[in-house]
Amino acid sequence: MSISTYIEPISNGEELIKKLLQDEFSISETLTGVLYTKLVKPHFDKFKPNTFILAETDYVDKVYRDSYYHYYSSKLPNYKRNGIRLSFFEGSIESNDFWDKEKHSKLQEKYRGFVVLRPTNPFIIGRSIISPLLLVSNDLSLCISKFHTTANGLKFTVKGFPHSSQDTETMSCAETTLWAIMEYFSNKYSDYQPVLPSKIINTLNKVSSERQIPSKGLNITQMAYALREFGFGVKIYSKAQYVGQFERLLSCYIESGIPLVIAIQGGSIGHALLGIGRESIQNNEIDNILPIVSDPASAIELYDFDSIKKKLVFIDDNQPVYQKASIDNPAIHYDDIAWHNCEITYFIAPLYPKIYLEAFEAKNYVINFITNGPVPVINNSNILLRFYLASSRSFKDDIARNETFNDDLKGILLETSMPKFIWVAEVSSKDLIKEKKANGMIILDATEANISFNKPLILAAYQGNLILFDENGSNLENNALPLLEFRIFEHNLYII
Repeated sequence: MSISTYIEPISNGEELIKKLLQDEFSISETLTGVLYTKLVKPHFDKFKPNTFILAETDYVDKVYRDSYYHYYSSKLPNYKRNGIRLSFFEGSIESNDFWDKEKHSKLQEKYRGFVVLRPTNPFIIGRSIISPLLLVSNDLSLCISKFHTTANGLKFTVKGFPHSSQDTETMSCAETTLWAIMEYFSNKYSDYQPVLPSKIINTLNKVSSERQIPSKGLNITQMAYALREFGFGVKIYSKAQYVGQFERLLSCYIESGIPLVIAIQGGSIGHALLGIGRESIQNNEIDNILPIVSDPASAIELYDFDSIKKKLVFIDDNQPVYQKASIDNPAIHYDDIAWHNCEITYFIAPLYPKIYLEAFEAKNYVINFITNGPVPVINNSNILLRFYLASSRSFKDDIARNETFNDDLKGILLETSMPKFIWVAEVSSKDLIKEKKANGMIILDATEANISFNKPLILAAYQGNLILFDENGSNLENNALPLLEFRIFEHNLYII
Protein backbone atom coordinates (compact mmCIF):
# COMPACT_ATOMS: atom_id res chain seq x y z
CA MET A 1 0.00 0.00 0.00
CA SER A 2 1.48 3.37 -1.03
CA ILE A 3 0.30 6.97 -0.92
CA SER A 4 -0.62 8.61 -4.22
CA THR A 5 -0.53 12.40 -4.54
CA TYR A 6 -2.27 14.70 -7.01
CA ILE A 7 -1.96 18.46 -7.52
CA GLU A 8 -4.69 20.33 -9.39
CA PRO A 9 -6.17 23.84 -9.50
CA ILE A 10 -9.57 24.02 -7.88
CA SER A 11 -11.08 24.60 -11.33
CA ASN A 12 -10.26 20.91 -11.94
CA GLY A 13 -11.61 19.91 -8.56
CA GLU A 14 -14.69 18.09 -9.81
CA GLU A 15 -12.72 15.75 -12.07
CA LEU A 16 -10.14 15.11 -9.33
CA ILE A 17 -12.69 14.34 -6.60
CA LYS A 18 -14.74 12.03 -8.78
CA LYS A 19 -11.63 10.05 -9.74
CA LEU A 20 -10.51 9.75 -6.11
CA LEU A 21 -13.91 8.60 -4.88
CA GLN A 22 -14.11 5.97 -7.60
CA ASP A 23 -10.54 4.71 -7.25
CA GLU A 24 -10.16 4.83 -3.48
CA PHE A 25 -13.67 4.22 -2.14
CA SER A 26 -15.07 2.15 -5.03
CA ILE A 27 -18.05 4.48 -5.46
CA SER A 28 -19.87 4.36 -8.78
CA GLU A 29 -19.34 7.08 -11.34
CA THR A 30 -22.98 8.20 -11.10
CA LEU A 31 -22.90 8.48 -7.32
CA THR A 32 -19.56 10.32 -7.29
CA GLY A 33 -21.18 13.07 -9.36
CA VAL A 34 -24.00 13.38 -6.83
CA LEU A 35 -21.60 13.39 -3.86
CA TYR A 36 -19.41 16.03 -5.44
CA THR A 37 -22.31 18.31 -6.33
CA LYS A 38 -24.14 18.03 -3.01
CA LEU A 39 -21.29 17.71 -0.52
CA VAL A 40 -17.93 18.82 -1.89
CA LYS A 41 -18.77 21.60 -4.34
CA PRO A 42 -20.46 23.82 -1.69
CA HIS A 43 -17.12 23.90 0.17
CA PHE A 44 -15.10 24.62 -2.97
CA ASP A 45 -17.50 27.40 -3.99
CA LYS A 46 -16.50 29.37 -0.88
CA PHE A 47 -12.78 29.22 -1.72
CA LYS A 48 -10.81 31.75 -3.74
CA PRO A 49 -10.52 30.88 -7.46
CA ASN A 50 -6.69 30.71 -7.34
CA THR A 51 -6.80 27.79 -4.86
CA PHE A 52 -4.72 24.70 -5.60
CA ILE A 53 -5.51 21.23 -4.20
CA LEU A 54 -2.95 18.68 -3.04
CA ALA A 55 -4.72 15.30 -2.65
CA GLU A 56 -3.15 12.38 -0.75
CA THR A 57 -4.64 8.90 -0.63
CA ASP A 58 -4.44 6.33 2.20
CA TYR A 59 -4.59 9.03 4.84
CA VAL A 60 -4.96 7.88 8.45
CA ASP A 61 -7.40 10.28 10.07
CA LYS A 62 -7.53 10.08 13.87
CA VAL A 63 -11.26 10.83 14.15
CA TYR A 64 -12.46 8.43 11.47
CA ARG A 65 -10.00 5.71 12.57
CA ASP A 66 -11.47 5.92 16.10
CA SER A 67 -14.99 5.46 14.69
CA TYR A 68 -13.74 2.67 12.45
CA TYR A 69 -12.29 0.54 15.25
CA HIS A 70 -15.18 1.18 17.65
CA TYR A 71 -17.98 0.72 15.14
CA TYR A 72 -17.45 0.35 11.39
CA SER A 73 -15.00 -2.56 11.58
CA SER A 74 -17.70 -4.74 13.17
CA LYS A 75 -20.18 -4.27 10.33
CA LEU A 76 -20.71 -6.67 7.43
CA PRO A 77 -19.85 -4.16 4.66
CA ASN A 78 -16.12 -3.80 4.17
CA TYR A 79 -15.37 -0.21 5.21
CA LYS A 80 -11.87 1.01 4.38
CA ARG A 81 -9.69 2.17 7.26
CA ASN A 82 -8.10 5.11 5.50
CA GLY A 83 -9.37 8.26 3.88
CA ILE A 84 -8.25 10.97 1.46
CA ARG A 85 -6.77 14.27 2.57
CA LEU A 86 -7.24 17.40 0.46
CA SER A 87 -4.78 20.18 1.35
CA PHE A 88 -5.37 23.69 0.04
CA PHE A 89 -2.93 26.37 -1.05
CA GLU A 90 -3.69 29.92 -2.10
CA GLY A 91 -1.74 30.21 -5.34
CA SER A 92 -0.09 27.77 -7.69
CA ILE A 93 2.11 24.94 -6.40
CA GLU A 94 4.10 22.15 -8.03
CA SER A 95 5.25 18.80 -6.66
CA ASN A 96 8.91 19.85 -6.87
CA ASP A 97 8.21 22.74 -4.48
CA PHE A 98 7.95 20.26 -1.59
CA TRP A 99 11.47 18.94 -2.21
CA ASP A 100 13.05 22.39 -2.63
CA LYS A 101 14.14 23.76 0.76
CA GLU A 102 14.19 27.29 -0.61
CA LYS A 103 10.45 27.12 -1.34
CA HIS A 104 9.27 25.71 1.99
CA SER A 105 8.60 29.09 3.60
CA LYS A 106 6.65 30.19 0.53
CA LEU A 107 4.53 27.03 0.73
CA GLN A 108 3.71 27.83 4.36
CA GLU A 109 2.59 31.32 3.34
CA LYS A 110 0.23 29.76 0.79
CA TYR A 111 -1.05 26.92 3.00
CA ARG A 112 -4.73 27.27 3.95
CA GLY A 113 -5.68 23.98 5.63
CA PHE A 114 -7.27 20.65 4.72
CA VAL A 115 -10.43 18.57 4.38
CA VAL A 116 -10.54 14.80 4.95
CA LEU A 117 -12.78 12.63 2.79
CA ARG A 118 -13.78 9.45 4.63
CA PRO A 119 -15.26 6.19 3.22
CA THR A 120 -18.61 6.57 4.99
CA ASN A 121 -20.74 7.02 1.86
CA PRO A 122 -22.79 9.19 1.56
CA PHE A 123 -21.47 11.24 4.51
CA ILE A 124 -17.95 11.63 3.18
CA ILE A 125 -16.87 15.06 4.54
CA GLY A 126 -14.68 14.38 7.57
CA ARG A 127 -12.37 16.39 9.80
CA SER A 128 -11.24 19.71 8.39
CA ILE A 129 -9.38 22.87 9.36
CA ILE A 130 -9.75 25.70 6.85
CA SER A 131 -8.15 29.11 7.20
CA PRO A 132 -10.69 31.94 6.84
CA LEU A 133 -8.12 33.59 4.57
CA LEU A 134 -9.08 31.09 1.86
CA LEU A 135 -12.67 32.33 1.73
CA VAL A 136 -13.84 34.65 -1.03
CA SER A 137 -15.83 36.57 1.59
CA ASN A 138 -13.86 36.81 4.83
CA ASP A 139 -14.75 40.11 6.49
CA LEU A 140 -15.09 38.24 9.78
CA SER A 141 -14.10 38.24 13.44
CA LEU A 142 -13.72 34.66 14.71
CA CYS A 143 -12.60 32.29 17.42
CA ILE A 144 -9.70 30.43 15.86
CA SER A 145 -6.75 28.37 17.02
CA LYS A 146 -3.46 27.25 15.51
CA PHE A 147 -3.22 23.66 14.30
CA HIS A 148 -0.17 21.67 13.25
CA THR A 149 -0.44 19.27 10.34
CA THR A 150 1.44 17.97 7.30
CA ALA A 151 1.03 17.91 3.54
CA ASN A 152 3.14 15.76 1.22
CA GLY A 153 5.56 15.08 4.07
CA LEU A 154 6.12 18.71 5.10
CA LYS A 155 4.94 20.20 8.39
CA PHE A 156 2.53 23.14 8.21
CA THR A 157 0.49 25.29 10.58
CA VAL A 158 -2.94 26.73 9.92
CA LYS A 159 -5.28 28.96 11.92
CA GLY A 160 -8.93 28.05 11.78
CA PHE A 161 -11.84 26.35 13.53
CA PRO A 162 -12.45 22.57 13.38
CA HIS A 163 -15.28 21.34 11.19
CA SER A 164 -16.73 18.00 10.13
CA SER A 165 -19.98 16.60 8.84
CA GLN A 166 -21.79 13.99 10.90
CA ASP A 167 -21.62 10.36 9.82
CA THR A 168 -25.11 9.87 11.40
CA GLU A 169 -24.04 6.64 13.15
CA THR A 170 -21.14 7.29 15.54
CA MET A 171 -21.53 11.07 15.39
CA SER A 172 -24.74 13.05 15.03
CA CYS A 173 -24.78 16.86 14.97
CA ALA A 174 -24.45 16.93 18.77
CA GLU A 175 -21.40 14.66 18.97
CA THR A 176 -19.80 16.51 16.05
CA THR A 177 -20.36 19.80 17.85
CA LEU A 178 -18.78 18.44 21.05
CA TRP A 179 -15.81 17.09 19.12
CA ALA A 180 -15.24 20.41 17.31
CA ILE A 181 -15.41 22.57 20.42
CA MET A 182 -13.00 20.31 22.30
CA GLU A 183 -10.65 20.20 19.32
CA TYR A 184 -10.61 24.00 19.37
CA PHE A 185 -10.06 24.41 23.12
CA SER A 186 -7.44 21.65 23.38
CA ASN A 187 -5.32 23.28 20.67
CA LYS A 188 -5.69 26.75 22.21
CA TYR A 189 -5.37 26.03 25.95
CA SER A 190 -3.37 23.41 27.85
CA ASP A 191 -6.20 22.99 30.39
CA TYR A 192 -8.23 20.86 27.96
CA GLN A 193 -7.77 17.62 26.04
CA PRO A 194 -9.13 16.63 22.62
CA VAL A 195 -11.88 14.02 22.55
CA LEU A 196 -12.60 11.35 19.96
CA PRO A 197 -16.05 9.91 19.19
CA SER A 198 -15.48 6.89 21.46
CA LYS A 199 -14.72 9.12 24.46
CA ILE A 200 -17.88 11.16 23.91
CA ILE A 201 -19.89 7.93 23.73
CA ASN A 202 -18.26 6.46 26.85
CA THR A 203 -18.81 9.69 28.79
CA LEU A 204 -22.51 9.76 27.99
CA ASN A 205 -22.92 6.05 28.74
CA LYS A 206 -22.59 6.99 32.42
CA VAL A 207 -25.91 8.85 32.38
CA SER A 208 -27.80 7.01 29.64
CA SER A 209 -30.09 4.02 30.04
CA GLU A 210 -29.84 3.26 26.32
CA ARG A 211 -26.99 2.51 23.94
CA GLN A 212 -25.20 5.48 22.40
CA ILE A 213 -24.51 3.99 18.97
CA PRO A 214 -25.98 4.14 16.44
CA SER A 215 -26.43 7.74 17.60
CA LYS A 216 -29.90 9.19 17.91
CA GLY A 217 -28.60 12.61 18.89
CA LEU A 218 -28.30 14.35 22.24
CA ASN A 219 -30.41 16.86 24.10
CA ILE A 220 -29.09 20.11 25.56
CA THR A 221 -28.68 18.61 29.03
CA GLN A 222 -26.59 15.69 27.75
CA MET A 223 -24.30 18.03 25.81
CA ALA A 224 -23.87 20.25 28.88
CA TYR A 225 -23.07 17.18 30.98
CA ALA A 226 -20.39 16.07 28.53
CA LEU A 227 -18.78 19.52 28.50
CA ARG A 228 -18.75 19.57 32.29
CA GLU A 229 -17.05 16.16 32.30
CA PHE A 230 -14.48 17.55 29.85
CA GLY A 231 -13.50 20.31 32.29
CA PHE A 232 -15.85 23.27 31.79
CA GLY A 233 -18.10 25.18 34.14
CA VAL A 234 -21.11 25.17 31.83
CA LYS A 235 -24.00 27.60 31.85
CA ILE A 236 -27.19 26.87 29.89
CA TYR A 237 -29.31 29.77 28.59
CA SER A 238 -32.84 29.27 27.27
CA LYS A 239 -34.80 31.74 25.18
CA ALA A 240 -37.89 31.15 27.31
CA GLN A 241 -36.04 32.01 30.53
CA TYR A 242 -34.17 35.12 29.33
CA VAL A 243 -36.93 36.84 27.40
CA GLY A 244 -35.74 40.08 25.82
CA GLN A 245 -32.09 39.48 26.69
CA PHE A 246 -31.38 36.08 25.16
CA GLU A 247 -29.89 37.33 21.89
CA ARG A 248 -27.85 40.00 23.69
CA LEU A 249 -26.39 37.41 26.05
CA LEU A 250 -25.48 35.15 23.14
CA SER A 251 -23.82 38.08 21.36
CA CYS A 252 -21.93 39.04 24.53
CA TYR A 253 -20.30 35.63 24.80
CA ILE A 254 -19.40 35.69 21.10
CA GLU A 255 -17.78 39.10 21.65
CA SER A 256 -15.87 37.49 24.52
CA GLY A 257 -14.29 34.97 22.16
CA ILE A 258 -16.15 31.98 23.60
CA PRO A 259 -17.54 29.51 21.03
CA LEU A 260 -21.07 28.52 21.98
CA VAL A 261 -23.00 25.28 21.57
CA ILE A 262 -26.29 26.38 20.01
CA ALA A 263 -29.54 24.44 19.75
CA ILE A 264 -32.05 25.39 17.06
CA GLN A 265 -35.59 24.09 16.73
CA GLY A 266 -38.45 24.46 14.28
CA GLY A 267 -41.39 22.10 13.86
CA SER A 268 -39.99 18.58 13.94
CA ILE A 269 -36.41 19.81 13.37
CA GLY A 270 -33.85 19.84 16.17
CA HIS A 271 -30.21 20.60 15.44
CA ALA A 272 -26.96 21.55 17.21
CA LEU A 273 -24.26 23.83 15.86
CA LEU A 274 -21.56 26.20 17.06
CA GLY A 275 -21.49 30.00 17.13
CA ILE A 276 -17.87 31.13 16.74
CA GLY A 277 -17.85 34.75 15.60
CA ARG A 278 -19.52 37.53 13.65
CA GLU A 279 -19.29 39.66 10.56
CA SER A 280 -17.53 43.00 10.87
CA ILE A 281 -19.81 45.70 12.28
CA GLN A 282 -20.99 48.36 9.82
CA ASN A 283 -21.71 51.98 10.78
CA ASN A 284 -25.35 51.79 9.70
CA GLU A 285 -25.84 48.81 12.03
CA ILE A 286 -24.55 50.92 14.91
CA ASP A 287 -26.87 53.80 13.95
CA ASN A 288 -29.86 51.44 14.11
CA ILE A 289 -29.30 50.28 17.71
CA LEU A 290 -32.29 50.99 19.93
CA PRO A 291 -31.73 52.07 23.56
CA ILE A 292 -32.12 49.53 26.36
CA VAL A 293 -32.62 52.38 28.85
CA SER A 294 -34.36 55.63 27.92
CA ASP A 295 -35.23 57.98 30.78
CA PRO A 296 -37.16 61.09 29.68
CA ALA A 297 -36.68 62.77 33.08
CA SER A 298 -32.87 62.71 32.92
CA ALA A 299 -32.61 62.48 29.11
CA ILE A 300 -30.26 59.52 29.58
CA GLU A 301 -30.15 56.95 26.80
CA LEU A 302 -28.18 53.74 27.22
CA TYR A 303 -27.30 51.46 24.30
CA ASP A 304 -25.92 47.92 24.30
CA PHE A 305 -23.36 46.95 21.64
CA ASP A 306 -24.80 43.42 21.78
CA SER A 307 -28.10 44.74 20.41
CA ILE A 308 -26.58 45.25 16.96
CA LYS A 309 -28.46 43.27 14.31
CA LYS A 310 -25.53 41.48 12.70
CA LYS A 311 -24.77 38.14 11.13
CA LEU A 312 -23.04 35.54 13.26
CA VAL A 313 -20.66 32.88 11.99
CA PHE A 314 -21.68 29.26 12.61
CA ILE A 315 -19.96 25.90 12.38
CA ASP A 316 -22.78 23.71 11.08
CA ASP A 317 -22.05 20.09 10.15
CA ASN A 318 -24.73 20.24 7.44
CA GLN A 319 -23.08 23.22 5.74
CA PRO A 320 -19.64 24.36 4.58
CA VAL A 321 -17.36 25.87 7.21
CA TYR A 322 -17.91 29.47 8.45
CA GLN A 323 -21.58 29.74 7.58
CA LYS A 324 -23.03 33.24 8.09
CA ALA A 325 -26.60 33.83 9.28
CA SER A 326 -28.50 36.18 11.56
CA ILE A 327 -29.46 35.27 15.12
CA ASP A 328 -33.12 35.47 14.09
CA ASN A 329 -32.74 33.12 11.09
CA PRO A 330 -29.85 30.74 11.81
CA ALA A 331 -30.92 28.21 9.13
CA ILE A 332 -32.12 30.55 6.39
CA HIS A 333 -29.42 29.23 4.01
CA TYR A 334 -30.85 25.68 3.96
CA ASP A 335 -32.42 24.59 0.66
CA ASP A 336 -35.24 22.87 2.52
CA ILE A 337 -37.64 25.67 3.50
CA ALA A 338 -38.77 23.65 6.52
CA TRP A 339 -35.52 24.79 8.15
CA HIS A 340 -36.32 28.45 7.63
CA ASN A 341 -38.64 28.47 10.63
CA CYS A 342 -35.89 27.31 12.98
CA GLU A 343 -34.89 29.58 15.82
CA ILE A 344 -32.25 29.45 18.51
CA THR A 345 -33.87 28.08 21.66
CA TYR A 346 -30.84 27.31 23.86
CA PHE A 347 -27.14 27.89 23.98
CA ILE A 348 -24.42 26.53 26.23
CA ALA A 349 -21.52 28.72 27.33
CA PRO A 350 -18.46 26.55 28.11
CA LEU A 351 -16.77 28.66 30.78
CA TYR A 352 -13.58 28.30 32.76
CA PRO A 353 -14.66 26.54 36.00
CA LYS A 354 -13.70 29.47 38.25
CA ILE A 355 -15.89 31.97 36.38
CA TYR A 356 -18.85 32.31 38.76
CA LEU A 357 -20.28 35.64 37.58
CA GLU A 358 -22.13 34.92 34.35
CA ALA A 359 -23.12 37.40 31.63
CA PHE A 360 -26.73 38.08 32.71
CA GLU A 361 -25.75 39.14 36.23
CA ALA A 362 -22.66 41.02 35.06
CA LYS A 363 -24.52 43.08 32.47
CA ASN A 364 -27.42 43.94 34.75
CA TYR A 365 -25.01 44.94 37.51
CA VAL A 366 -23.18 47.37 35.21
CA ILE A 367 -26.40 48.86 33.82
CA ASN A 368 -27.71 49.45 37.34
CA PHE A 369 -24.34 50.84 38.49
CA ILE A 370 -24.04 53.35 35.69
CA THR A 371 -27.66 54.55 35.85
CA ASN A 372 -28.32 54.52 39.62
CA GLY A 373 -24.91 55.08 41.15
CA PRO A 374 -23.23 55.49 43.57
CA VAL A 375 -21.97 57.79 40.78
CA PRO A 376 -24.61 57.77 38.03
CA VAL A 377 -23.90 59.25 34.65
CA ILE A 378 -24.87 62.89 34.18
CA ASN A 379 -28.14 64.00 32.63
CA ASN A 380 -28.38 64.16 28.84
CA SER A 381 -25.89 61.32 28.46
CA ASN A 382 -25.98 59.05 25.43
CA ILE A 383 -23.85 56.04 26.28
CA LEU A 384 -23.09 52.81 24.46
CA LEU A 385 -21.77 49.90 26.54
CA ARG A 386 -19.64 47.15 25.04
CA PHE A 387 -19.45 44.07 27.28
CA TYR A 388 -16.95 41.22 27.12
CA LEU A 389 -15.19 38.63 29.22
CA ALA A 390 -11.38 38.62 29.09
CA SER A 391 -8.42 37.12 30.85
CA SER A 392 -6.71 39.72 33.02
CA ARG A 393 -3.43 38.66 31.45
CA SER A 394 -4.54 39.54 27.91
CA PHE A 395 -6.34 42.65 29.11
CA LYS A 396 -3.31 44.06 30.94
CA ASP A 397 -1.05 43.21 28.04
CA ASP A 398 -3.31 45.22 25.74
CA ILE A 399 -3.45 48.13 28.19
CA ALA A 400 0.34 48.19 28.47
CA ARG A 401 0.66 48.32 24.66
CA ASN A 402 -2.21 50.77 24.10
CA GLU A 403 -0.53 54.10 23.34
CA THR A 404 -3.94 55.86 23.27
CA PHE A 405 -4.63 55.08 26.91
CA ASN A 406 -4.55 57.67 29.70
CA ASP A 407 -1.20 57.22 31.50
CA ASP A 408 -2.66 57.69 34.98
CA LEU A 409 -5.41 55.14 34.43
CA LYS A 410 -2.97 52.79 32.70
CA GLY A 411 -0.72 52.81 35.76
CA ILE A 412 -3.65 52.16 38.09
CA LEU A 413 -4.94 49.28 35.99
CA LEU A 414 -1.56 47.59 35.66
CA GLU A 415 -0.98 47.83 39.40
CA THR A 416 -4.47 46.61 40.39
CA SER A 417 -4.77 42.99 41.48
CA MET A 418 -7.19 41.10 39.25
CA PRO A 419 -8.47 37.52 39.07
CA LYS A 420 -7.74 35.26 36.10
CA PHE A 421 -10.90 36.44 34.31
CA ILE A 422 -12.69 39.78 34.37
CA TRP A 423 -15.83 41.27 32.90
CA VAL A 424 -15.25 44.57 31.13
CA ALA A 425 -17.84 47.14 30.08
CA GLU A 426 -16.30 49.76 27.84
CA VAL A 427 -18.14 53.09 28.04
CA SER A 428 -18.46 54.62 24.60
CA SER A 429 -20.97 56.26 22.25
CA LYS A 430 -22.32 55.48 18.80
CA ASP A 431 -19.91 57.91 17.18
CA LEU A 432 -16.89 56.74 19.19
CA ILE A 433 -17.51 53.02 18.68
CA LYS A 434 -17.52 53.56 14.91
CA GLU A 435 -13.90 54.66 15.36
CA LYS A 436 -13.29 51.66 17.65
CA LYS A 437 -12.81 53.97 20.62
CA ALA A 438 -14.21 54.38 24.13
CA ASN A 439 -13.78 56.94 26.92
CA GLY A 440 -14.48 54.90 30.03
CA MET A 441 -14.71 51.39 31.47
CA ILE A 442 -16.10 49.31 34.31
CA ILE A 443 -14.22 46.18 35.37
CA LEU A 444 -15.76 43.35 37.39
CA ASP A 445 -14.32 40.29 39.12
CA ALA A 446 -15.63 37.32 37.12
CA THR A 447 -14.93 35.00 40.07
CA GLU A 448 -17.33 36.90 42.37
CA ALA A 449 -20.94 35.76 42.09
CA ASN A 450 -22.25 37.84 45.02
CA ILE A 451 -23.25 41.24 43.63
CA SER A 452 -24.35 42.69 46.99
CA PHE A 453 -22.54 45.81 48.23
CA ASN A 454 -20.71 46.15 44.89
CA LYS A 455 -18.53 43.15 45.69
CA PRO A 456 -17.69 42.32 42.04
CA LEU A 457 -16.47 45.85 41.28
CA ILE A 458 -12.74 46.21 40.67
CA LEU A 459 -12.73 49.66 39.11
CA ALA A 460 -14.96 52.10 37.26
CA ALA A 461 -13.77 55.09 35.26
CA TYR A 462 -16.13 57.31 33.26
CA GLN A 463 -17.09 60.97 32.83
CA GLY A 464 -14.06 62.19 34.79
CA ASN A 465 -14.64 59.85 37.75
CA LEU A 466 -12.46 57.05 39.09
CA ILE A 467 -14.45 54.78 41.42
CA LEU A 468 -12.76 51.99 43.35
CA PHE A 469 -12.53 50.53 46.83
CA ASP A 470 -10.28 52.07 49.46
CA GLU A 471 -7.17 50.32 50.78
CA ASN A 472 -9.25 48.37 53.30
CA GLY A 473 -11.58 47.15 50.55
CA SER A 474 -14.63 48.23 52.51
CA ASN A 475 -15.75 51.55 51.05
CA LEU A 476 -16.00 52.94 47.53
CA GLU A 477 -14.06 56.10 46.81
CA ASN A 478 -14.64 58.55 43.97
CA ASN A 479 -11.68 60.51 42.67
CA ALA A 480 -11.45 62.99 39.83
CA LEU A 481 -9.60 61.58 36.84
CA PRO A 482 -9.72 63.25 33.42
CA LEU A 483 -10.10 60.59 30.73
CA LEU A 484 -9.10 60.58 27.09
CA GLU A 485 -10.54 58.54 24.27
CA PHE A 486 -8.75 55.20 23.85
CA ARG A 487 -8.67 52.27 21.47
CA ILE A 488 -11.01 49.45 22.46
CA PHE A 489 -9.89 45.90 23.31
CA GLU A 490 -10.16 43.60 20.27
CA HIS A 491 -8.16 40.50 21.14
CA ASN A 492 -10.97 38.08 21.96
CA LEU A 493 -11.76 37.48 18.30
CA TYR A 494 -9.33 37.07 15.42
CA ILE A 495 -10.09 39.81 12.89
CA ILE A 496 -9.57 38.57 9.34
